[in-house]
Amino acid sequence: MRNLFFFLSILICGSAYGQDVTAIRKTVEQINKASNYTLKTVPNEYFVEKGQVTDNGSGLKGFYDKGELKKMEYSVSVSAWKYLTEYFFDRGLPVFVHLKKYRILDGSGLLKQPVLVSESRHYYVNGKLFKTTGTSGKEEKKKDYQKEAAELKKDLEDYQ
Repeated sequence: MRNLFFFLSILICGSAYGQDVTAIRKTVEQINKASNYTLKTVPNEYFVEKGQVTDNGSGLKGFYDKGELKKMEYSVSVSAWKYLTEYFFDRGLPVFVHLKKYRILDGSGLLKQPVLVSESRHYYVNGKLFKTTGTSGKEEKKKDYQKEAAELKKDLEDYQ
């Protein structure tokens, strides 16, 4: 009887877990398909004035639907690397974060085509991280993407 209860608990939790990922994927798909967004761009100069200087620049884009932030794209280029982080929101909360790390320089200089080095996906339910997939470095694993999302949302609001 105990084994049956244990098995059913795992089955139910696994099923709910899969449903959450499926729902998040549908939300992200809908956000990416829409084309009627109002776009707000925060240039590298804004971040330089805040003291966030990188040797190859950074930028932030916010995608709004009827005044509600649906997606952010944040890119930062440091030395030989470019980080592109996409944040997806539902009702003001992050539901998905997609991080890609590219190598943009090699021994001979700037690459014509950036090379994807790592990629990770972070799924959130009710504002809490519940699943991470993909590969990422030590620095990316330690990063608090919810905190960064809140700071970037503030940058979008503050930039004139």
